[in-house]
Amino acid sequence: MRLTPAIFALALGLISMCATADTASVSEATPPKQFKNIYKARVYGIGITVTHELTALDDGHKLRFFADSFVASIEEISHFDWPNQDRLRPLSYSYERTGLGRDRTAKLDFNWETGKVTNNVQDKPWKMKIEPGVLDKLSFQIQLQHDLIAGKTESLAYDIADGGRVKHYEFEIVGRETLETPLGKVDTVKIKRSRKDDDRVTYAWMAPKYDYLLVRMQQEEGGDVYTIYIHESEIDGETISAFE
Repeated sequence: MRLTPAIFALALGLISMCATADTASVSEATPPKQFKNIYKARVYGIGITVTHELTALDDGHKLRFFADSFVASIEEISHFDWPNQDRLRPLSYSYERTGLGRDRTAKLDFNWETGKVTNNVQDKPWKMKIEPGVLDKLSFQIQLQHDLIAGKTESLAYDIADGGRVKHYEFEIVGRETLETPLGKVDTVKIKRSRKDDDRVTYAWMAPKYDYLLVRMQQEEGGDVYTIYIHESEIDGETISAFE
C-alpha cells in the first residue's frame, strides 16, 4: 500500500472558492466570499476527509486546507490580502504534516517592502528574493478561481514560492462535462495541470453556475488514480444542499 503525502495532495492543486458570477469582466471581479467546503475520498479502504475554508479577517483573508484520516493529517494555512481587485498578495503560509512516517513543518513570511520571503522549514530559516505577483502554495487556488470567474480562459499560469525557489504552475481548460456528484448532477469545466518531467497529472472539474465551485478532482500518477468529490458546501453561511 502506497500511503504518501501525494495521496492527500490530490486535493492541494485547485480546491474551490466562490465569488462573483462567472459572467463578470476582469475589471468587475471582486475578492472572494467566505466558504467552507468538505470533500471526501477513499484510498485503499482508508477514508480521507478534506476541509477547505476561507474566512475574512481585519487585515485580509485566511484560507485553510485540512486533510485528515486515522493514519495522518495535513494542514495548510495562508493569510493574504487583496491590495487591488485583480491580484491577491500572500502575507504568510504554513504547512504541518503529522503521521506518514515523519512529521514536517514549514512557514513562509512574505515581506513585500524588501521583496523577500523568509522560509523556515523544520526550524531552519533562510531568505530568498521574490517579485511582485508571486503566490504561495495555497493562495494561488483563490487567484485561479478569481481569474476563471473574471472570464479568463488562457494564460492561467502562476509563480509560486515553494521549496526555497519560485516554481511555475500552468493550467489549461480541456473540456466540459456533466457530472453526477453526491450533491446531484452539475455541468462543469474540466481543467488540467501537468508537470514537466513528471508523469503526475491533475484534473479538476469546476461548476461555472456555482462560480466555479470545485466538485471533483482527480490525480493520476504511475498508473494510480485518486479521486475526491465534494460532499458539503457552505457559501457566506448558506448551505448548498443540492445542485439545481
